[in-house]
Amino acid sequence: MQNYSFKFKIINFLLSLVFVFFAPVPALADIFDPNMLISDARFSDTATLGGAEGIQKFLEARGSVLANTSPEFVAKLREPGDVNLKSRLPDPRPNLGRARTAAELIFDAATSAGLNPQVVVVTLHKEQSLIEGRYSTDRALQRALDFALGFGCPDGAGCGELFLGFYHQLFGNYDAEGNRYVGMPASLMRSFYFEVGGIRVGRGPAVDANNNAFGNGNRIRVSKVGDTITLENTQGPPNNAPATQVVTLSNFATAALYRYTPHVYNGNYNFSRFFTAWFRYPNGTLLQATGDPKMYVIDNGLKRLISSLVIGQRGINPAIVPVSSVELSEYPSGDVMPPKDGTLLKNSQGQMFVIEESARKSISTFVAVQRKLQPAQAIAVPDDEVISYKDAGRALPAEGTLVKSSDNPAVYIITNNEKRLLSAFVFKQRSLRFADVLVAAPGELDTYPTGRLMTPTDGALVKPADSPAVYHLGNGKLEPLTLFVFNQRGFSFRNVLTAPRSEIDQWEIGKVMPPTTGTLVKARSNPAVYYIESGVKRILSYDTFVAYKFNFKNVLVGSDSEIDLIELGEPMPLPDRALVKIKSSPAVYYFVDGVLRPLTLIAFNNRQFRFQDVITISDEEFAKYPVGAWVEN
Repeated sequence: MQNYSFKFKIINFLLSLVFVFFAPVPALADIFDPNMLISDARFSDTATLGGAEGIQKFLEARGSVLANTSPEFVAKLREPGDVNLKSRLPDPRPNLGRARTAAELIFDAATSAGLNPQVVVVTLHKEQSLIEGRYSTDRALQRALDFALGFGCPDGAGCGELFLGFYHQLFGNYDAEGNRYVGMPASLMRSFYFEVGGIRVGRGPAVDANNNAFGNGNRIRVSKVGDTITLENTQGPPNNAPATQVVTLSNFATAALYRYTPHVYNGNYNFSRFFTAWFRYPNGTLLQATGDPKMYVIDNGLKRLISSLVIGQRGINPAIVPVSSVELSEYPSGDVMPPKDGTLLKNSQGQMFVIEESARKSISTFVAVQRKLQPAQAIAVPDDEVISYKDAGRALPAEGTLVKSSDNPAVYIITNNEKRLLSAFVFKQRSLRFADVLVAAPGELDTYPTGRLMTPTDGALVKPADSPAVYHLGNGKLEPLTLFVFNQRGFSFRNVLTAPRSEIDQWEIGKVMPPTTGTLVKARSNPAVYYIESGVKRILSYDTFVAYKFNFKNVLVGSDSEIDLIELGEPMPLPDRALVKIKSSPAVYYFVDGVLRPLTLIAFNNRQFRFQDVITISDEEFAKYPVGAWVEN
């Protein structure tokens, strides 16, 4: 769980690829060191997963929900359509023209920050079980995605809206005042490289005068590498850890991880457990079984056959780790490792291929030139080796390219490996120029897959000429707007464009657009108040309304029909880490992970809690939650 948010700071640095060969992993109890969670070299090794394709394969191998690449699931990741916003965060690929998969977002965010993508993957599981976890409802899955990395969810308070969404957990966001905040990867690396007076010291949790990183005591400084500090643990099975634990911040990576999650058990213990279980050898390790001429490279827990040509072309350390056939068999097989992305190959017949996303695509001279590749520099490769690489079809011009055939006036835009027809209305709305349209030879475009008629840019407001209905464009879909949501989001009818009905009928219709997360709403004829979160309305009891310190003057009233259109979610629980009691008893409970845990006076004082922070709730509200074990010290 992330403990603090930080304003953006750009850090430029070069990373050297470090290969360290590990022995097979012993029992976790023998290797877990709370003072050294991960080496600095592994923490900043951006080459560990072999690109977005490698992350995707890892997710698939683990049966992760994040392996889903369908448009419906990708929409749940909440990548904004605003290119300007993404450019300013910054996002390394703001102009891609489509919503990215989870693997692509993880790779882009981690590598642009200089963080090992494995650290992001492990944190996704540590915080929300998104790698091997299962979700009983779509709402539960959406909530896990929205707070995927626990970022913006400080101890002692609920999760804020600023980092709501898988995308914003990774890349950050701007607040209402225009201040920029970094996401999880950049936040970790800021702590990793933190300097004081020009000297790199690393940054751990803020501590009080007794070097405690917990409780309500005044924080007087930020801990650094070499400091010995006391952290709070999450108690209970399987480790039954003590309430607090002393650790020494032995390196920069360990300091950064404890700043992000200021607990040994179970937070950073789980980080170490998952990291060790999944990544025994670093990416790029060459393995060879005794007596077998074939060489394999370890890539995201898979063994991938690799040729000497590719070893040299990719600049992989040629040192080979000899292993037994039994040991080698423990690794599941992946696809044959191809040359680097962007490499041009040709077979014995002179047919050209380009390596893209670790797969081969046939490519025409027209597309190669458009992509600024050099056909004359194509590498001649034996036919059987070319065929061994994963086939991904045909290479198209670069994303966003405008193209037409010399024998047809129709103009297309290349997006998401498809050509999509541009109407005159959309061509103008997107501010495109005919001077940018490339002309291909007859027949070239016939080989490209064809998608739907292209839509206006995300964020546009459109209506058909024959109807008052207004739609919002989001992730390439039309989202119907009620008047209530139109006004709540501050839209203006002056910005509504009128599109031909014939075009609107060809665009995909999405869900009704909800109010923004954090909005309080109620229906005119019903006293129930709801909190809008992740596109659903969650009912608030009087006790939860008070516990969150909401104000009735901020509740927006809509018509019954408009409020009914908003999808209903689970009731809103008490805030996590709230202190509560009931009127008829002096006992105080600590609300953690949906469980009420009674506090002894010693435990209350040890955590430096204050009685003025205790909320009195009704017996009815109290009865909604299970009561757990005592917090005794």
